[in-house]
Amino acid sequence: MMPILQMLSRLQSLPTLPGAVSQLSRLLADEDSDAADFEAVIKPDPALTANLLRLSNSAYFGRRTEIASVRQAIAVLGLRRVFELAAGVGFARAVPAYLPGYRLRAADFWRHSAAVAVLAERLARRIGLHKLDFVFTAGLLHDIGKLVIGAFLEEGFAEIRPLLDEESRTFLDAERTILQTDHTVVGELLARHWQLPETIVQTVRWHHEPERGDAPIRQLNDLVHMANGLAHSLGYGCDTGELSRREDPQAGLRLGLQVRTLEAVAAESAGAIEEMCGSFR
Repeated sequence: MMPILQMLSRLQSLPTLPGAVSQLSRLLADEDSDAADFEAVIKPDPALTANLLRLSNSAYFGRRTEIASVRQAIAVLGLRRVFELAAGVGFARAVPAYLPGYRLRAADFWRHSAAVAVLAERLARRIGLHKLDFVFTAGLLHDIGKLVIGAFLEEGFAEIRPLLDEESRTFLDAERTILQTDHTVVGELLARHWQLPETIVQTVRWHHEPERGDAPIRQLNDLVHMANGLAHSLGYGCDTGELSRREDPQAGLRLGLQVRTLEAVAAESAGAIEEMCGSFR
């Protein structure tokens, strides 16, 4: 059996997102849905409800007054943000204790994911993209393909180091050489398996090659791409091949990002990233 087929079969055995997350995703796409529909989906799941309320009252997401009910959380935060929190809670449950192949502990993988989510959202605010959808969630979930292919990479790990030692070869190149695919392709499949919104699916697929995404969501691809690079440069997510990374300079140019903007966002985000690392766990 080819590696990609083995990986596809593994999708069925992965932890799934809570059923409520898929239902909320469908409700977001339905123009006729409302807050009452969201509340009806969330309240029967006690764990999701408890975590949603805890997150709603965190410094990053919450407001000055305490949010004490699902209905209040929806009213204060809005449907889209509530969906993002629910997706984050579900994703946290799906992350294994260790990601073989990448030599990453869950805590380190989560720190990187949280950093990209925070940095992407803050970059968006800095450059005036306040209305861009799913920035936080796309940043948080961009590397979900690693949950699937890590074990396959571990089997071929002896082949990875020589590939990375070659000039200009990245870890993404190594994935493609060893497995004939990479974590972005498999991540797209997993995102569809989890019934996530198409915008998130596309950013999972193209966060390393943002210019190849569909034009309507290229700004989101560029944001996550830049946030990913910034997170690594700040030390959030030092996995195997850390020094063999390659960013697309055109992504920053398309967004109109300047060095001082990246520096300012990096400086202001450290506290929020550390808070986020513990918020979903």
